[in-house]
Amino acid sequence: MVHLSLDGTDPDALTRGEMTGRKQAMHAVAALKAFMPGCEDAKLRNFGMTLGIRDTRKIDAVYNLTGDEVRGEARFEDSIGIFPEFIDGYGYLILPTTGRYFHVPYRSMLPCGVKNLIVTGRTIGGDKVSHAAVRNMMCCAVAGQGAGVAAAISVKSGRGFAELDIAAVQRELLRQGARIT
Repeated sequence: MVHLSLDGTDPDALTRGEMTGRKQAMHAVAALKAFMPGCEDAKLRNFGMTLGIRDTRKIDAVYNLTGDEVRGEARFEDSIGIFPEFIDGYGYLILPTTGRYFHVPYRSMLPCGVKNLIVTGRTIGGDKVSHAAVRNMMCCAVAGQGAGVAAAISVKSGRGFAELDIAAVQRELLRQGARIT
């Protein structure tokens, strides 16, 4: 019920956000008690330990995923997993109820101009709307499994992330039970 816009990389902004967010949460409880039937006796049991930051930094990847691709069920030859059309943020709310999904491309985890680095989780390359999908914990797990497999194959083969045989990565993901198509 409480959303703030702040710079998640600035400690002072985070402190102000903690204070403002807690005040807004108390106002939300008061509003529920006053205007929502059945909530007259509602109480706030506790606060989260910290703010939940949705967006700070992302990489400029070899391939940056777009919101149109997420919404259009994009398919990629270098898919390391799939994720449903679930977008929550930046004015969009699309819940995963339709069976629609997109591929998560391996190259969206490879930063431009940086060798021997793979980046996963909510920081993978893409625009704001695609970020509203890939930042979800479940998609972070999909990307994390792909990155972990790529790291293992990189060590075994002695090849950098940009030179990996993506088919070998995909075979191992399939062996582990991942759905990549």
